[in-house]
Amino acid sequence: MLSRIENIIRTSKSNFDVNSGVCFCSDYKVSDKECLVYLDEQGCFEQPIFVDDLSDNSNINLELSLHSLTKIGFYYSFESFIVNNRYAFPDSDFYIYDIDSSQSKKNENLAKHEAIINLINSIKNIAKYSYFDAGVDNAIIFREDKSLFLSFEFDINTILAIKESEVETINKVSSIFLDSVSEKKLLFINELINLLTNEKNESQRFIFLLSSISDFYEKSTNAYQYYLRDFSYNKLKIELDSKALEFAQKIQSVINESQTKLIAIPTVFVLAFVSFDYSDLLSNKNIFTIISLFIFAILIQLFLNNQFSTLRFINENVISYKDTFKRNDIDKISSKFSLVDKEREKQEKRLILIEAILWLIPVGLLCTWLFGIGYNLLAYMSIAIVLIIFLIKLFVLK
Repeated sequence: MLSRIENIIRTSKSNFDVNSGVCFCSDYKVSDKECLVYLDEQGCFEQPIFVDDLSDNSNINLELSLHSLTKIGFYYSFESFIVNNRYAFPDSDFYIYDIDSSQSKKNENLAKHEAIINLINSIKNIAKYSYFDAGVDNAIIFREDKSLFLSFEFDINTILAIKESEVETINKVSSIFLDSVSEKKLLFINELINLLTNEKNESQRFIFLLSSISDFYEKSTNAYQYYLRDFSYNKLKIELDSKALEFAQKIQSVINESQTKLIAIPTVFVLAFVSFDYSDLLSNKNIFTIISLFIFAILIQLFLNNQFSTLRFINENVISYKDTFKRNDIDKISSKFSLVDKEREKQEKRLILIEAILWLIPVGLLCTWLFGIGYNLLAYMSIAIVLIIFLIKLFVLK
């Protein structure tokens, strides 16, 4: 029916005028009596007409009440539509004559108005209190150290001043305020309070927000991105500290877990030297003692090799873990593992020292025995072989 009312007015456009809340349609050629009947039933005529007495194609002067037209969803101007529907669109169909727009055919200005309504509703959603007073919606927003009174005053000029590109930004802000509790939402609320409390004229705060919506969104987004970077850095720092401590403890446990086994080394060597018979070097007891020392050294060496393998495995895990951060370009954070590397090197040196002592005693005793029985060359060869093995281990196999 609204489109048919529009047609009546447009067909009278050459003889059309609006004055004092009345729409004058002069010399309208009757073509839609059913619509005229509907307008009459709705009380839209300022001067009564008798539709039944009208004939098709006859001319008639119509005086339509704009107030009555508004009640049935027909708005002559966009300004009239805003005055009557500032904070919510009508539930039923409507048509705005001067911008040729309706609920199903929204032009850019109607889209701007709708975005403003959504923004107001979203801000009311985050407000502690909201109320309607003297034709204006109001909201009070709180945070721990500050509060904000926001009056949602705007008019047609406010809407027309909004750029088309800003409509999407307004809708983005609205969706964030309507979101469930999140850090992003809280940061946007914080920036909103900071921005608008600087505007001392309370009646202009909402207009100021709309005029600076792009700057507000950009600043709030930057604050959120900074928060994410800071949060991620701290979370990563805690994770790295925890991992560094975990790896350091694993490295230290390599020596700690072997202490009960390694404590037997000096005990065995003391017993070997005490039981060694220097008066009868070729006695079976001496030969058995030397062989026993080498068997003991071999068994301990197998254990030490296992400890070296454990350290190498831990070191490979550390390198792999640090590489994941290098790919993310945060090498500075992975420098925390320098302490882990130093601890690993220290434990390796301790194991090498234990290994040297382990073989020094039996080889020394063997060489002493060989010198004693006159096999000097064989003694020197034994010392040379041991030295070569240790040099290879220190400089080649590292």
